Amino acid sequence: MAWRMPLANRSLLRHHSLRHSASATGGSSGNGDLSFDNPRLAYKARKTSEIARAVLVYRLFSFNSLVNNNKRLMSLGRRVLGDRLFSLLMKATVYGQFIAGEDRDRIQPVLERYRQSGVRSILDYAVEEDVSDEGVMAPVRDDEASVKEHDFHRLPQFQAYSEFADRRKYTPLATSYFWEGEEKCMERLSIFLQCIDAAGVSNDGGFVAVKLTALGQTSFLLHLSSILQQVRFIFDSMTDQSIPLLERRLTKESFIAGLEKMGVNVDQSVIDSMFPEMDTTTTDGKIDIIDFIYFFRPSETPYTEIFKKQDQHGISWPLVDNFTRREELQMRYVNQRMTTLAEAAERKNVSLFVDAEQSYFQPAINRLTTKLMKQFNGKRPVVYNTYQCYLKDTHDLLQRDIELARRFNICFGAKLVRGAYMEQERERAASVGYADPVHNDYAATTHCYNTCMDLVMREVAERGAGLMVASHNEDTVRTAVACMEKHGIPADHPRISFGQLLGMSDHVTFELGRRGYQAYKYMPYGPVEDVLAYLSRRANENRGLLRGAQRERSLVQTELLHRFTFNMLRSR
Repeated sequence: MAWRMPLANRSLLRHHSLRHSASATGGSSGNGDLSFDNPRLAYKARKTSEIARAVLVYRLFSFNSLVNNNKRLMSLGRRVLGDRLFSLLMKATVYGQFIAGEDRDRIQPVLERYRQSGVRSILDYAVEEDVSDEGVMAPVRDDEASVKEHDFHRLPQFQAYSEFADRRKYTPLATSYFWEGEEKCMERLSIFLQCIDAAGVSNDGGFVAVKLTALGQTSFLLHLSSILQQVRFIFDSMTDQSIPLLERRLTKESFIAGLEKMGVNVDQSVIDSMFPEMDTTTTDGKIDIIDFIYFFRPSETPYTEIFKKQDQHGISWPLVDNFTRREELQMRYVNQRMTTLAEAAERKNVSLFVDAEQSYFQPAINRLTTKLMKQFNGKRPVVYNTYQCYLKDTHDLLQRDIELARRFNICFGAKLVRGAYMEQERERAASVGYADPVHNDYAATTHCYNTCMDLVMREVAERGAGLMVASHNEDTVRTAVACMEKHGIPADHPRISFGQLLGMSDHVTFELGRRGYQAYKYMPYGPVEDVLAYLSRRANENRGLLRGAQRERSLVQTELLHRFTFNMLRSR
């Protein structure tokens, strides 16, 4: 199937290719002296009170005793000061540093002020639910009972384990959602829709981040992930794994031979009718991994009746699990909720980031997200998938998804992150007994990030894809800028964005915005009393970050000293 860029994207690309990317303040299009070490320029848009607050907060977070006991201290402060004084104290310190405001109306002045400085917003409602231990464990028990009742052959990686049920204690840098019923999912859907409304006020192409674990049963995501991995194993067993994944092909004859090798009783008439249905994206008489994976629709295709093998006792059992009736409903509900969000984003000129989560949820999240892309990314990247570059299979997955987007002639959308779940991923893999999914070291993760970034940049230049470089790492940002230059992409191209968290790496974000790049801040918001868990995570994250990034603190202190000195001299 020949790919042809949508007319709107070709026009957009020509327009930006003809423009040299000078920023509104006269910045250069090249990376030039992109050293992020000029506090006068980087913090030009920040109020002196905000600079002073940053110095204070960074200093507080350098004390281990404060960070280690931050939850206890906040609880104590609330009891001693009362709600009103405690709220004022938090707004003057950590809340004011890391939270944009209390609700979607009160954050609008903050968003507008950042927008005037060349920095736009990614909205996230940061309120975290207080889920009890029983609430965490109940879905695990339900999942274990379901596996036993239906005799599922779920892969170990995609089973629920009580010792890893509470994901909050392993993921201090990310919000965790737990299954609390359909009503709670609808409440979360409503909140995400409010975020889209708030992001769409300016109509300048904002982003909203969502998590699939907020919108459905985690046990459903586990089982769908297991099914997709079972399908992948079947394809691997039929093909030569020494050949790159996207280059492997199955003819009807090799497909039948592969089934027979696995012990499947082949019905020729079934294969004759099924094989053409699988050859849907290339229609060349051969099927590849994309044909194979996307033919399997757990809620529609009765593949368990086709892929059965017999053991030595003559007992047949499926190579791939099927969905239960309850899981079929979950598939429908989750798809409906995601469709509702995408429709709202499309209307408001907003884009959705579907956040990455733990690797054992990720095959399901990826499948559901690419389905949504196919539906909504015809003219622009409304839906972005998130790729965690510390996972070993990310580059292959990204290549596969890009090829899928090409075949269906849609605008691919990707957010690249390093990843937030390494500690749990490694401990869980070692405990359960499956291969560690995480790269061996930071260098390998960085290499993966850079190669993935180059891959998506090419899609931006050639086919109008969208890319968010989500990183606080200055070297990564410089590499991204160099990659843009390599592919002839101007700084102000609307489909390449850079993102950092509110209250962190301001010297990176504002410098990028000043130079005309699409710079974004990840803007959490919510009432003071409801975002304490988020603030606790930020305290833990900043402690680790500041150990390796003392220069940022030094830049803020330098700017504050300069302003005080300048004001003193001016007053004389």
